[in-house]
Amino acid sequence: MKKIFYLLMMIPAFVLTSCDTDEMVADRLTGANWEGWLGTYYQNIWGDEFQDGEFHTVWRFDAAYYDATYGTGYEVDYSLTDRRDYAYSAFNWEVRNGNIYIDYRNRDWNNVRIDWEDYDISHNHFRGVMYDWEDRAYRFDLRNNTGWNWDDFDIHFSFRTRGAESDSIPVYISDDGRSYASGKFAKAILNKKKASK
Repeated sequence: MKKIFYLLMMIPAFVLTSCDTDEMVADRLTGANWEGWLGTYYQNIWGDEFQDGEFHTVWRFDAAYYDATYGTGYEVDYSLTDRRDYAYSAFNWEVRNGNIYIDYRNRDWNNVRIDWEDYDISHNHFRGVMYDWEDRAYRFDLRNNTGWNWDDFDIHFSFRTRGAESDSIPVYISDDGRSYASGKFAKAILNKKKASK
């Protein structure tokens, strides 16, 4: 009987710890420009791991209100060799039981989850592994870049007029205008949409 009593006493402490953890993670996520690299990986049927792609990424998480564990954000991914090759999408996010869920507003992007045991976060460093709902793995290693300029990627959808030299660069804008891409990222999305028809 004494053991049951002690177990029952520990349950509220666990629940409190979980809520506190969610608020702590959300606090560290928000207000930062998380910049670094992101690599996609997959395993074949024999368990061998292969890298599918690697690019630069920047994430921004904004809380719905002070101490919220959910909110909105945006992400830009761009080529390591050419910043004209990039993709941008807005997203909704939530921290629940220590796990981070990112739900992209545009369906051309795969929603992802970052499980609590698969990441480390401090105020200046965020690294780990995230998974889409097909269990494809994405490794990331990001630092807080307070000097990041989101205007470089026209996040307010005020597209700049392209010069003559960039007329051959493919451009993609989603139907709802919440995501867009240029260069090889746009080409990949356009090919994916064409193949699904």
